[in-house]
Amino acid sequence: MPRARRSNLSRQSRSARRIRNTANERTEEEQEIAREQRRDSMARLCASQSREQSEAARETARLAMRNRRANNRGQQIDNLRRRTRYLSSADLNRAAFRYDCSNDYSLHPSVCIGQMDVVCEYCGALKFSGETAGLCCLNGKVK
Repeated sequence: MPRARRSNLSRQSRSARRIRNTANERTEEEQEIAREQRRDSMARLCASQSREQSEAARETARLAMRNRRANNRGQQIDNLRRRTRYLSSADLNRAAFRYDCSNDYSLHPSVCIGQMDVVCEYCGALKFSGETAGLCCLNGKVK
């Protein structure tokens, strides 16, 4: 019977171990010299670039930061939803008559139906993603 291959999760490559070990073995002076060399290298790179190239590099960095922030916001919302106690569908039965302000009803999967971003291929109506296909025009049978 062949052996199962082990996962590479949480493993480091040889080069990653080598880089980590050499960084840990450096003295404070050597680390400062390496930082100064990186600063000089970046200064030379910036001086060699034209104005348009440096503007393009800054714009690329701005867009990358904007994307990272947007992804971080999405992760925060996902974490909030995971931590929030969802109500079961039975709990929503007559919930308006026994409203509890400690529950966030907007996070319930039955309440969050999303945006109307699905377009019907027959009549062009905007629909929610969870709606059935023939709800608006019976799949083109009704004009």
